[in-house]
Amino acid sequence: MLARRFKLYFYAAFFLFLGFPEGIKAQDSITKDSLLQTAGEYFSGAREKEALDTYLKILELEKNNFEALWHTSLLYARIGFRKDAREQKEEYYQKAFEYAEQTLEEYPDKGHAHFVYAVANGRISDISRTQVRIEKSHIIKKHAEKTLEMIPDYAPAWHLLGIWNSEISNVGSAQKMAAGVFSKGLPEGASNSKAEEYILKAIELDPDQTLRFKLDLARHYNRAGETEKAIQILEEIIDIKPQNEIDEWNLERARELLEELS
Repeated sequence: MLARRFKLYFYAAFFLFLGFPEGIKAQDSITKDSLLQTAGEYFSGAREKEALDTYLKILELEKNNFEALWHTSLLYARIGFRKDAREQKEEYYQKAFEYAEQTLEEYPDKGHAHFVYAVANGRISDISRTQVRIEKSHIIKKHAEKTLEMIPDYAPAWHLLGIWNSEISNVGSAQKMAAGVFSKGLPEGASNSKAEEYILKAIELDPDQTLRFKLDLARHYNRAGETEKAIQILEEIIDIKPQNEIDEWNLERARELLEELS
C-alpha cells in the first residue's frame, strides 16, 4: 500500500513539475533535437534511407520543421534517382516535389528551400514529355540561381546549375523544334563552358562529393561530344575508393559508361 501511494505521489509530482502540456512539449523538443542530430549524422554518412526515416519522424512531431522538410524532399529525390522502375521513380519524385513545395511556401527566404524546389522539378523533368521539360527548365534555372544568391558557396547548387547548363546546351534538334512551338522556348544563357566551370567549382567546394560530381562532369563531356575528356575523367573516377554504398552505386555507373565509350 505504501509503495503504491509513493508511486502515485511520484507521478503526480512529476507531471506537476513538467507543467503537463508544457512538460510534454519540452519532452517533444528534446526528442526532436535528438532526432535532428541523428538524422544529420545519417545524412552526412550517406545513410539516406535511415536519414529519410528519421526526418519523417521529426515531421510527425513538428510538421513545418525546416531542416526536416528540405532534407526529406532532397532524400526522396536522391533515393528515387537510384530506383530502377519508372513507377518507383515517379512515386519518389512526386513526394520530393510535394515536400519541396511546402518548404518553399513556408520558408521562401531560405536558400535550401529554393534548392530542393529546383532539384524536385529537375527530377520530374527527367521522366516527363518535352513540353514539361521545357517548362521545368526555366524553373530549375530560376531557383538554382536563387539558391546561389543566398548560399554562394553551396556546392550542390553549383553542381545542379552545371548539369542544367550541360543539358540545355546539348538539347537535340527535336527538342529545339518543340521548344519553338511553346511561348517560353528554351532558357537562354546556357553554355558548355559554364557547365564545365560550375561542376568543377562544385568539386572544389566539396571534395567529399568528388566521385558523384566527377561522374556528372564525365556525362557532360560525353553529352557535349568530348569523348576523350569523358574517358579521362571516368578513368580517374574508377581509381577513387568508395566510402559508402552510394559511392559504390556511382562507381558502377562510371564503369558502365567507361565501357560504353571505350
